[in-house]
Amino acid sequence: MNAADATLARKIFASYYETAEFRIPMLEQREFGIGNQKKIDARHLNFANAQEFRNYLCNNTPLFVSHSTAYYDFPGASPMVKKCWRGADVVFDLDIHAEGRFGAYAHLASVKEDVIRLVNDFILNDFGISRENVAVAFSGNRGYHVHVRDPAFLPLGSDERHELVDYIMGQGLDYTQFFTPEGKPAKLIGPRPDEGGYRGRLARGTIKLLEEDPGQLSRLFTKEKERNFFISGIKEGNWSRTSLKPNDLVSRLKPLAAGLPVGSVDTDAGVTQDLSKLIRVPNSIHGDTGMVARIINNIDAFDPWKDAMMREAGGGGIGDMKIRFTEDVPAIEMDQTMGPFNKDDELALPRHYALFFVLKGSATLAGPTG
Repeated sequence: MNAADATLARKIFASYYETAEFRIPMLEQREFGIGNQKKIDARHLNFANAQEFRNYLCNNTPLFVSHSTAYYDFPGASPMVKKCWRGADVVFDLDIHAEGRFGAYAHLASVKEDVIRLVNDFILNDFGISRENVAVAFSGNRGYHVHVRDPAFLPLGSDERHELVDYIMGQGLDYTQFFTPEGKPAKLIGPRPDEGGYRGRLARGTIKLLEEDPGQLSRLFTKEKERNFFISGIKEGNWSRTSLKPNDLVSRLKPLAAGLPVGSVDTDAGVTQDLSKLIRVPNSIHGDTGMVARIINNIDAFDPWKDAMMREAGGGGIGDMKIRFTEDVPAIEMDQTMGPFNKDDELALPRHYALFFVLKGSATLAGPTG
């Protein structure tokens, strides 16, 4: 990005930050980091209150701004040991990795489904965390961040946090161990839908499959009587109410069991287990897209192309911006189809779209803005 493009981006960012809403618990105990060339060029910053933080963003306007998941006695101290660590939020990073600069965006809907499962099935249900201690934010680019601020979880060390990720990702999960023969003649005893954890999820998932697409499990279950008899058994933990042989039945459940973990959680657990991790400030702007790392109140209804784009006047969403593409860009399904565009195409786009392509490095400013 050239100097003129960077200057315009910062002007738009600063305008947004004048009125942006930040909800950063215990802001004065957090370390902050900012970036322009990289996502983190400098760290060990700290602010006494939200107004001081806002003033910094408006006056300095970095392209990226992050805060620590951790709380410190002296957040601005350096080196790290002098900060005096007092605990940290447990943060999960759900991201998409795909080929090409724009390949990830076709998969935003699927990673949102993982966020919903992570929050509802694991964080609220399995971990027993209150909804008021969970905050979900769009990353501003290719995924989502889930912040857990339950006081009981703040002291957890790296190993314990790694174990949380292993559990969510199903590391070492062997669903066949959920089933045991019992009695004479032997019954196949398995999980019930009212159980917690993976056992309950497997039982509920099996019942849902039988109700929605029974033939996927076996053609036997396309017969209503056979299907309902089997479902009644699952509800009691008796998986023997079918003519399928036990080993065959358990084997047929493998694809369903494979879909129970949340695979898009940061696969190396690095974000979650790093006790001094800096994570993007919720409701700040992502410097690679111009999209807002929006705090999400209703994840089911959230659409990043509608809810995270800077459309308001303070975010540069009014008027058009004339840009010239510096590379070929494929068609992208945003809230409308954008593209394809060819290298050297010049056209005026609404500012939030134009800014997206400029910050992605695929276009440059070609004329005055409207």
